[in-house]
Amino acid sequence: MTAPLAFLACVEQGPLEPKGLLLFRSIRRFCGRLASARIVSFNPRGGPPLAPATLGEMDALGVERVDEHLNREFGFLPWSNKIFAGAWAEQNLGEEILVLLDSDTFFCREPDALLLPAGVDAAARPVNRKRRGSAGPGDERDAYWLRLYDLCGVAERPFLETAVSRERIRAYWNAGLVALRREARVFAAWERDFRALLAAQHWLGKPSMKNLDQFALAATLARLAEKVSVLDGRYNYPLPWRGELAEPLRSAPLEELVHVHYFGWFNMPGFLAALDPPLRPDSEMVRWLEPQLPLDPIDTAPSRGNKDAPVE
Repeated sequence: MTAPLAFLACVEQGPLEPKGLLLFRSIRRFCGRLASARIVSFNPRGGPPLAPATLGEMDALGVERVDEHLNREFGFLPWSNKIFAGAWAEQNLGEEILVLLDSDTFFCREPDALLLPAGVDAAARPVNRKRRGSAGPGDERDAYWLRLYDLCGVAERPFLETAVSRERIRAYWNAGLVALRREARVFAAWERDFRALLAAQHWLGKPSMKNLDQFALAATLARLAEKVSVLDGRYNYPLPWRGELAEPLRSAPLEELVHVHYFGWFNMPGFLAALDPPLRPDSEMVRWLEPQLPLDPIDTAPSRGNKDAPVE
């Protein structure tokens, strides 16, 4: 039976190639009934072709490629690639559910919660910390958020709890894993909201356009508030901040998780072994991961103490 969803990811030439391959391998090996689902890889800025070895493995894994230059206007904002890839998929694919993934993630088991039930048009996880979010009236950033809602024509003002710090903030979602119902045209709305924020130059902090994709997603999903499902903590699991999570997630074996976000840290030699609480060395997932790591042994992993690290 054909899977009712498709997995989407952006893979451009360079460091994203080994990350994307790890993600695609994990889908085919660990996603259970969804292991044979359609996977589509995008190169939205029309950049150089991927390495022959990458292309060969993608073919072997049955990964489809879209090399169409989709992000023509905002190529200077690489994190906006996902919005345009999703909008293309919404127009051109037939699957009922589209699952957008950051390339620096992988699956540990079947993600059945991504099979959105009737009445649910979107599913995602909250951001890890408040940082650029707002706790509501009286917060120094609340004026930014209220203006964001106005610019995007959103009347709803939902709240949620952040994934790591467990703070109550205006609903602000991590875009590393987003499942959307194709017929609801959420990607198209996300693109419109993104363009509205850009046109109004509605930035927050420096670099000025940082996280604008997630700000736009916040507006889009606020509009759908009653039809958005908050995925549980086994999804988009923030591996580098494992020690800051509440139990049982804090010490969960990888096999008990569903989808893990490592935020670029798999470039760092010895990262898995240094995690605290530690992972079981006899774990099937650890044994599967270790021969593939480090993905690209260069000093590009974000610092957990760096305020500009991609922790949201």
